[in-house]
Order: sequence, then structure tokens, then C-alpha cells
Amino acid sequence: MSRMPVEERRAQLIDAGLRIAARDGVEAVTIRGVAAEAGASLGVVHYCFADKDDLLVAMGLSMALVSSDPVRDALLAAPDIYALAHAGADGLLEGLLARRHMRLLTFEFATTGARNRALRPVAQTHLDQTWTMTYDILDRIREIAGVTYDIPLDRLARNVAAWIDGVELSWLVEQDDDAARAAFHDIADYVVSLAVKK
Repeated sequence: MSRMPVEERRAQLIDAGLRIAARDGVEAVTIRGVAAEAGASLGVVHYCFADKDDLLVAMGLSMALVSSDPVRDALLAAPDIYALAHAGADGLLEGLLARRHMRLLTFEFATTGARNRALRPVAQTHLDQTWTMTYDILDRIREIAGVTYDIPLDRLARNVAAWIDGVELSWLVEQDDDAARAAFHDIADYVVSLAVKK
């Protein structure tokens, strides 16, 4: 392989690790496997990453959450709180369908991080990103609809994010689009039930 800058090589190795993890799971990622996947030597991988945990942390931090773009796009045309919340529900399913493997990896990193101290900050970062994204979307719905919520927005965001995670995890196992869609719309009804006109 030709020489390349360390950051470019690290990115290449992270991508190789993510391909392995998407195909076979996080536990299947090894230094040797990443080297083979990337067409690099073991020495190159060890030069870029101190050990497997270092590589896994870099992989976990490089992952994007399931894109919130479908949800944000859905909010553009909705005229009231009910339509906004339910457009967001449809956007959730659209984003999940488009990013299934990455969402599964996010859950894997979360459960691995609960056991592995080195990966715990990665799991916490993903949680924080999820809560922030949910907060921002609920705040946008609040702003567009001209409402407030009966409970503090940060608590609502954590509750809604946890519910969404549960629906997504069930969908990853069952692959039941209709059940996921219905559950996302139940979440929308919950949000609407807490909205109070200003």
C-alpha cells in the first residue's frame, strides 16, 4: 500500500472496522480482521491505534446517528401540532428504514459500552446525541406550533428518545414496518397530548 497521512489511514481503518461491524457485529472486529479488510499490514493498524479498544472507540465516535433529516424535512409543511408530530413520526420510520445497519451498530456500541469501560464514553456520547437531537426536534415542533409542553422539555426529550429507541430495537428484531409506524404515531399522540397553546 502507498504511504498516506496518519489521519487518512486512520479514517480508512475506521471505515474497514465499520464494514466488519455492520456485516458481522461489533464483537467480530479484530485488529487482524481490520488490517485484512483495509488491505493494510498489522503494523499499520498498530501504528494508528494502540489496541482494539482504541480502534472501537474511534469507530463509535465516527458514527452518525440515524439521520434526523427526514424528521426535520417533514416538519416544513405541517400546519399544526397534530400534523407536525405525525409528520415527524413518518420521518422517524423513513430514517430508520434508510439507516438500518448503522442504527443496529449504535445499539451494539451502547450495549458493549455498558460492559466495556473503554467504550462507555462512546455509549454516553451516543445517548447525549440522541437526547439533543430529540430535544431540538421537539423544540422546533413547539416553536412552529406556538405551544408549550406540560412537562419540562429536557424530560420530555429523554422520555421520547427512550420510547423511540424501544420501537427501533423492536423493529430491528421483528422487521415489522406497520408495528413501528403505529408505535411512532403513538409517540406523536403522546407529544400532542402534552402540548398547551401559548
